[in-house]
Amino acid sequence: MFSEAEIAVINENEEVQKIVESLKTDFLEKEAKYFEISAHDFLSLIFLSTAVGKAMANDHISFAEEMSLQKKARKLSKGGFFISKDPVADGMKYLIKSFKDWEEKFYKAIFDIFHILFSDETIKRANNPDYHYEDRIMNAPYLLIRFLSSLFLERDEDILNPGKIRKVEFDKISEIGKKIGFAELLIFTEFLDKYELK
Repeated sequence: MFSEAEIAVINENEEVQKIVESLKTDFLEKEAKYFEISAHDFLSLIFLSTAVGKAMANDHISFAEEMSLQKKARKLSKGGFFISKDPVADGMKYLIKSFKDWEEKFYKAIFDIFHILFSDETIKRANNPDYHYEDRIMNAPYLLIRFLSSLFLERDEDILNPGKIRKVEFDKISEIGKKIGFAELLIFTEFLDKYELK
């Protein structure tokens, strides 16, 4: 999971800031006119959209999934929130309520951010067929692995063995991967292969 500090570093990129500000303006205007959220926290909400998509794969968010999403939201919020109101968690409620209307736009933002942060050379190196998955993970750029684990896993340490998953969730992760540009990465294909279907 991205840390608050990592979100801050990503948000320093001027091109990323433009993407975040554009989507934030559109989202707040249409979904939450009187809701206030910083650019940092809205970028966190953008990254959280993949977890929301996975949770809603069967059109229902269970209590356990809701608690997991709340925990992720609180971890990503600038300044750290434990008891008090949390802007990312509050923003997530608006996103869940109208997820079908915003899903594609949020994934497109991740796609654009991904291609801003990673050069073609980095992607080419990450796709080197000479490595096995475990070696590829160890040799890939740090930020690429953080993206992969933050967008699709509950715990970073599960990157080598993501465990069991329901087919509906697996299909959703695969679909999201295509929409955010990860399908072009051999490391993502191998990551999917590591899942065990329930």
